[in-house]
Amino acid sequence: MNSENKDGNGDVKQLLSALIEKSGALTAMLITKEGISITEAGDTSYLNTTAMAALVAAMFSATREVARMVGEKHFSILLQQGENRHIHISLVHDSKMMVIVFEDYQRIGMVRLEARRTGEALNRALARHETPKNAGEIATPEFKEYALNLIDRIFETK
Repeated sequence: MNSENKDGNGDVKQLLSALIEKSGALTAMLITKEGISITEAGDTSYLNTTAMAALVAAMFSATREVARMVGEKHFSILLQQGENRHIHISLVHDSKMMVIVFEDYQRIGMVRLEARRTGEALNRALARHETPKNAGEIATPEFKEYALNLIDRIFETK
């Protein structure tokens, strides 16, 4: 058994790949609420996945505060619609988010349906591989510093 399957990432990658195939989306990612990409499926050649994970996590965090202001615990789904591409973001397993990037010609209803199905399957897969809190906690100060510097560079004005 390889390490990818031992920690559940193999299962997660397979689920995201199936989502891509069934929905016709371009890219699917599973990220932590801290902005760390766990795994990706589909085409990521056009995308800086590290920056995407960090920015989506920040956006989701801000939206959680908006939800709280209007009396909700959180909004479990965010949809960002662009002219040509859209992003569907959903909360998965309390501390993770599934990010789906899809083209304008894809039917949003199909993407939402497959996202819901995949989210349920991800919850089950992640629960099977969950470790107790603080067991094997990863020290990530280097990653945090890298992510903050990356965000600064993205928004740097010239």
